[in-house]
Amino acid sequence: MHTQPRVGRPLVVREDGYCFACGPENPVGLKLDFHIVDGRVETTFVPRHEHQGFVGIIHGGLIGLVLDEAMAKLLNLQGIEALTCEITVRLRRVVGIGEPLRVTASLVAERKRLLELEALASDCHGEIVALAQAKFLRVRSGKT
Repeated sequence: MHTQPRVGRPLVVREDGYCFACGPENPVGLKLDFHIVDGRVETTFVPRHEHQGFVGIIHGGLIGLVLDEAMAKLLNLQGIEALTCEITVRLRRVVGIGEPLRVTASLVAERKRLLELEALASDCHGEIVALAQAKFLRVRSGKT
């Protein structure tokens, strides 16, 4: 049985291996593998046929999801419990099936509970194909 967070109660952020972006247990997930390098997080995403929107073109929303996950994972790998509360994604050009993307994310600013991050997706030539800026809010967890 899945439980939903309740408003007004402390939120417990936990993983169970089924995250669509990085969960190793999710049979339909992307299974992205993230690493921290020089204070940022990095991964490679190779879109498959089932990720397309229009024929041969990867769905832009999926690229946005990968950028969001990179930013969230950067915080998570540092032990920071936070959730996306605002995100802006800019798609600079279409991405084709099988085109590997190098995705990086970094922390830009931190003010109390609000964290600002940015993420970039680049092609094999280093051209930025998509970028995102997001605000994350630290979770007031129910941990003691």
